[in-house]
Amino acid sequence: MKTITTQKANCRDCHRCMRSCPVKAVGIVDGQARLIDEKCVQCGRCVVECPQGAKQVASHVAAVKDAILAGRFVVISLAPSFVAAFPEYTLPQLTAKLGGLGISLVEETAVGAEEVSRFYSNLLTTADKPIISACCPVVVNVVTKYYPDLIGNLAPVDSPMLVHAKMLKQRLGDDAYVVFAGPCIAKLAESRDPESLVDAAITFRQLREWLAEENKCDLVPPATSVAAPGPVRYYPIAGGILKSFVRSESTATDIIAIDGLENCLEVLAALRKGEIAPRFIEALACSGGCINGPASGCADSVPAKRLKVAEFAVAGSARHHKSPPGLDFSRRHTLAPVREYMPPESRIREVLRQTGKYSKEDEKNCGACGFNSCRDKAIAVCQGLTEIDTCVPYMRSKAESLANFIVQHSLNAIIVIDSKMIVQEFNPAAEKMLNRQQELIKGGKLGEVLDCREISAAIVRGEKLTDRRVNIAGGTIVNETIIPVPEHDLVIVVLTDITAQEKNARELEQMKLQTVEKATEIINKQMHVAQEIAGLLGETTAETKAALLELVSLLKAKGKN
Repeated sequence: MKTITTQKANCRDCHRCMRSCPVKAVGIVDGQARLIDEKCVQCGRCVVECPQGAKQVASHVAAVKDAILAGRFVVISLAPSFVAAFPEYTLPQLTAKLGGLGISLVEETAVGAEEVSRFYSNLLTTADKPIISACCPVVVNVVTKYYPDLIGNLAPVDSPMLVHAKMLKQRLGDDAYVVFAGPCIAKLAESRDPESLVDAAITFRQLREWLAEENKCDLVPPATSVAAPGPVRYYPIAGGILKSFVRSESTATDIIAIDGLENCLEVLAALRKGEIAPRFIEALACSGGCINGPASGCADSVPAKRLKVAEFAVAGSARHHKSPPGLDFSRRHTLAPVREYMPPESRIREVLRQTGKYSKEDEKNCGACGFNSCRDKAIAVCQGLTEIDTCVPYMRSKAESLANFIVQHSLNAIIVIDSKMIVQEFNPAAEKMLNRQQELIKGGKLGEVLDCREISAAIVRGEKLTDRRVNIAGGTIVNETIIPVPEHDLVIVVLTDITAQEKNARELEQMKLQTVEKATEIINKQMHVAQEIAGLLGETTAETKAALLELVSLLKAKGKN
């Protein structure tokens, strides 16, 4: 199961995740983002930055619910930043809420952190090289993937989450179902490590959603035990790991506490180059520490969260616990170096030329594409990690060129004026159409060459006006479209020459009238002929009738004789 996935239907071509990714583990294919697993350090920055919610985090909540329904003894290991993620609850109140969900036991992960601090304290006195803390899985991923030569500097110890899981399994038995809850997305991946005894990991955001979904009133607080001592409750804030085990101020000069992934990368690069050689480096990937984790589910400010943690730590016990016997918390970190194809120089130059960069001067290195330089972007294109059209200046220039080409070659007159009717721009078609009466010039008044009364009215109303028939100089008839652009104090006027259509329409109308007149004339003639024929037929019939009657009379007279 992937920790972070992309819902393609919601990925809308913004490329924000790629620009925000510190290690460029996001590729662009067909305009959509995809995570490159072998490069990803699971920092969760892309999840936070995605405006469309296309980046989804895997959820183990369903598995935890199944374990509860199956009657398992479910234990939640609460990351020490919980006081900042759930400021509306005290620990007893949150524990009661979790009991309502069916949780059997709640314990602070800081209990495991105490063992890690002991390990660091001993290591600080015996190590012969700089030590990098291994509590943050993102930092561990960065070292194993991008700084493999520094893997020997990573503290060879489990994270507090893994340590606490081992302690819980030893105390409760292997049948206990251990669930880690924290603000870190990378912990979900770490929980699936082959040596991990964590059965499931959920984020604080997912836990908050689960609590809201259930909203039970019959709260049954689960058992709690082994309260964490105060000093290790500082773990989730920047400098908090050191605060848990460094007691002497004299060590401050050769110990570094760093937070924020970009800062961690800078320190690791300096360590690799030999520019620094501290005894210990506390490194946390999130700015401000774990309290600012990508899945904390709380929008409070970092200072407010830090204050909550500090208050909780001060209220904690000063008593330290003995290490559980028989448990090994050592860890061997596994290398997973990122190996990238490096294209030949000729191919890189070819890609640069495709985006209009023929020399160093053409390379703007603006970073809008998400890469630090145009050259880095070209290399990524060659590696199949991004596309040519993610170069914003190039695409803008291309769009402007295409728009200018269309405007310059349009058969319609296009004129841009301001609200005072002063001409700002116009295309050749406008110049040709309107210069028959007076010259159209930039900076001149449009009213000198065109009736602007309707344009003024459209500006006042702020409404688009279309299909208005206008007669202009030289007998030209145009269809006028007026488009106000108030946000820029501009108006676009488009004139379409319809003189020929109007002429054809008039000719067609004349033809129709002539046809009607001709038809009327023919009909009248036909009616006249019909009437003449009818008249002639009437006369002939009368004469025939008279002759027949005379013949009948003669025949009757002859018969009497």
